[in-house]
Parts: sequence; structure tokens; C-alpha cells
Amino acid sequence: MTLLSEDKHGLSEKIDFLAVHIGQSKLLIPTPAVAEIITKQQPKASVKLPNWAIGWIEWHHLTIPLIDFAAVQWGRAAADLGVGNGMVVLKSFTEGHSHRYYAIMVSNFPHTMSINIDSGIASRGAENLGKCIKIDLMVQGETLLLPDFQEIETYLKQIPLYF
Repeated sequence: MTLLSEDKHGLSEKIDFLAVHIGQSKLLIPTPAVAEIITKQQPKASVKLPNWAIGWIEWHHLTIPLIDFAAVQWGRAAADLGVGNGMVVLKSFTEGHSHRYYAIMVSNFPHTMSINIDSGIASRGAENLGKCIKIDLMVQGETLLLPDFQEIETYLKQIPLYF
């Protein structure tokens, strides 16, 4: 996750992120959590899924759940997969569920950001950020939300292994 680069002042620690639009908000996802950015697929629906899950998609010979992060965040049903939506496949980092990978729906194509740890990050301190958000940040003039991956993965336990 950390990338060291040399600048005029010596070594500076930088972290690479992916800025991902999820409806009205934008997530800041560390690149080690990202497996791949993929184009829209038609998910397979299932009545066994929680209401915030959109369905199942095929990815590298695996069937993985596709979730609407904004629906989880605000405790509502998943939105329909729109024309411009894409998907970001994320790696699971905790145990206790069967999904090594899962995808989140994104509304625009994500972009990368490299952030110097010494500067460029400030907590906004906003309240009522919804579920699965660790902190809101102001980064390079953008308001971004840092997900709480541990909390997200507790939601993955609600998704059955098979559809």
C-alpha cells in the first residue's frame, strides 16, 4: 500500500488510492484492496440476497456478489444497475465469510490518486456518514469517504455462498 518516491526533500511516503463514485458520494479505496475495474455486466438476481445486493457476476471463473455500497451505507434497497454504471472488484481482507472477492457498483469510471502522507489529507469531521464509513476526508480539494472494510465484510456474511 505504501509507495516510496524520491523528491527534492528526500524520501516522501505516498499512498495510492482509487477514487470511486457511488451515487452522490465518492469513496477513497486503497489500491491494495482493488482487484480489478470492470465494465458493466448483467448480474444474476437471487431472492436469497439481502436487499442492498444487486446480484451475482462472473469474474475470473468465480461467481461473486455485486453490492450497492450506497444502499448498505444508508440502509436502503439497491438501485437498479444504470447504463453508465461499472464495477470495482475488491479483495476481502477478513475471515468469517465465504467471499474472497466482491464487487461494488460505481456510477462513473474511477480515477487514481497518489497522496503524500505528510500533506494533502484533512479530516472534515462530519457526522452521520452512514454505515461502513470510517472517516470523511478532504483530499486535494475533493470530499472523499474512507470505507470501513471490516464493517463492510460483516455485511458479506449475510450473503449466501451460492445463488
